[in-house]
Amino acid sequence: MKKLHYTVLITIAILVSNCDTNDDGFYNNVFIDVPNLVTIETPTATYSVGQKLYVSSQFPRILNDGALIDIFQTTGANEFVFSYVIEKQINATDWELVTVNDSQLDIVKGNAQNGSYVYAICEYNTVSGLYEYRVGFPLLSTGIYRMSFGYNSDSVSSVELRSLSPATRLILNINSTITGLDGNGFYNFTVN
Repeated sequence: MKKLHYTVLITIAILVSNCDTNDDGFYNNVFIDVPNLVTIETPTATYSVGQKLYVSSQFPRILNDGALIDIFQTTGANEFVFSYVIEKQINATDWELVTVNDSQLDIVKGNAQNGSYVYAICEYNTVSGLYEYRVGFPLLSTGIYRMSFGYNSDSVSSVELRSLSPATRLILNINSTITGLDGNGFYNFTVN
């Protein structure tokens, strides 16, 4: 009887130790690094009230992170998303979130929603074979501003794009370095 008891305990211990506690594996998340998929268009230190700060992204369905990957075929995703935040300095140490109505965004390609951050949606163009995003954020008042892409990330030098894949398909997370950010992950500018 003791032998059976120990055998059952050992079997349960083996089964429990083989459980997958890696959520990324469970949810079919894959991570790759591909630089420069998102850009701040014509970055400058100074803008004027009424101008728009454009963020854009245009990348092909076939990417190279050391090997060629057809991300459309792999993920089945018609959209990749990322986020960014624009803040205005209110005193020497404090910043406030800048928001506008969605209707104030200049949506040229892709889509965007603005709330506590800009939710950027790169949409797949079946004719060109490119995922595309180009949206202008209106600069409505003077002040010192900063933009960051780390709203949902710990990275200070990159933006994270995530595929909106169908439920049974692979979810692809692309870590893409972005130029123009300072050592803390901010794009700093002034609006006059």
